[in-house]
Amino acid sequence: MRKSKQFASMPVISLEEGKQVGTIKGLVINPGEKRVAALIVEQKGLFNDQKFVTYSKIRSVGEDAVTIHRGAFVQKGDNLPEIISLVKDKCKINGARIVTESGTLLGIVDDYYVDLTSGELVGMEFSGGYISGIFSGTAFLDIEHVLTIGKEMIVCSDEAVEKAVKLDGGLQDKLRSVKESTGQLWESTIQKSRELGSNVNKSFSRFKRNKPEDMDDQTTGTSTGDIKPEDTTTGEKPPKEE
Repeated sequence: MRKSKQFASMPVISLEEGKQVGTIKGLVINPGEKRVAALIVEQKGLFNDQKFVTYSKIRSVGEDAVTIHRGAFVQKGDNLPEIISLVKDKCKINGARIVTESGTLLGIVDDYYVDLTSGELVGMEFSGGYISGIFSGTAFLDIEHVLTIGKEMIVCSDEAVEKAVKLDGGLQDKLRSVKESTGQLWESTIQKSRELGSNVNKSFSRFKRNKPEDMDDQTTGTSTGDIKPEDTTTGEKPPKEE
């Protein structure tokens, strides 16, 4: 995945023609599907109208460039009415406020992450708002907690308050560390208990194998079950039962 801002100024290369056909100027978001619908491509020339390449036409998003099969995939908006409709909606994620269902302001979106293969949004990086009262810095919110991407703000579920993950160390990391260490301690305890139980069972089995058959009656000639215990107070044996 990659941050949306890292797409800016990347060259677009046509594999069929072996040349650069433009430079990425921005992303067009489909808010309903939570994905990138197209890339805005800037081309040099006298008629540098804004053009687009739909994300489905992208061959690959590499470290240094975006590749497409042929330059013809970069088209004017007149040929892509659905993309133009999204552009006119002016749905911008960066800079938007994130608000929970119950009305808690989580913060402002600094950037969002894109799955390079599908174009789907992965999550958002935000700062300020609610997290400023808990920790400083930025946090990450998985896209599964986002309910609505609107023109003015982004609405997320109430559980997003607990699900946001600190990006550069802090409260969430500490809580996670405690949970992991506790879990490891519990697993260690269980493992030691199993090992102890196994050793006891092995020792008992070995004792039974090596035990002489006449061990019980080698002194009195009777079974140990018939021997009466001594009175611990007087040291005398209790009277035999009639």
